[in-house]
Amino acid sequence: MAADTREDTSPKSSESGSSAEASSARKSETYETFNKRLPNANVLPGGTTNTAGGRPKEVSLVEAVKTVQLEDFRNIHKLPCVRDSLLTGILSGFGLGGLRAVLGAPLPRASNWAVGGFCISAFTMYEYCHYQRRREKDGMKRAVELLDRKKIEREREKKMEVAREERRKAKEEADKLAEEEERKKKSKGWKFW
Repeated sequence: MAADTREDTSPKSSESGSSAEASSARKSETYETFNKRLPNANVLPGGTTNTAGGRPKEVSLVEAVKTVQLEDFRNIHKLPCVRDSLLTGILSGFGLGGLRAVLGAPLPRASNWAVGGFCISAFTMYEYCHYQRRREKDGMKRAVELLDRKKIEREREKKMEVAREERRKAKEEADKLAEEEERKKKSKGWKFW
């Protein structure tokens, strides 16, 4: 019968030292095989390294805050959709908070409703505005593609018309030549009169 795998495979005292070394080497190989760090399966090849072979440096919150400048806040109203969404948020927050205060809610609770109404309506309006801008941009792309296609068709029609005109002129020339040859053939013969 086959030997039981649970049996002790350690070398007996009667065995030579070389088999003990082989056994310990085999155990260390097994240990190294199972304790290998496998690469992360979720990382794309070369996704965490740059072309020079290094890793990108970690970005901290302090470095991110350093990139924000006062000029960004001064020009925030110039960004697309921000002005409309902020105005909508202010009006809806004022209306919702005022309505809650008039209906008898305590002032802190009415203020919470006002801030919540501002945030929700401003965010919703901002996203809706961007959705409209994307649709408009897609429509403009389609219109430009359509204009390009029509321009190509017009150019093709012009080329076809030029080719037709050239064929017509060539046919007229061929007809004239054929008529002249026919006249020459008729006039070559002897006439009695």
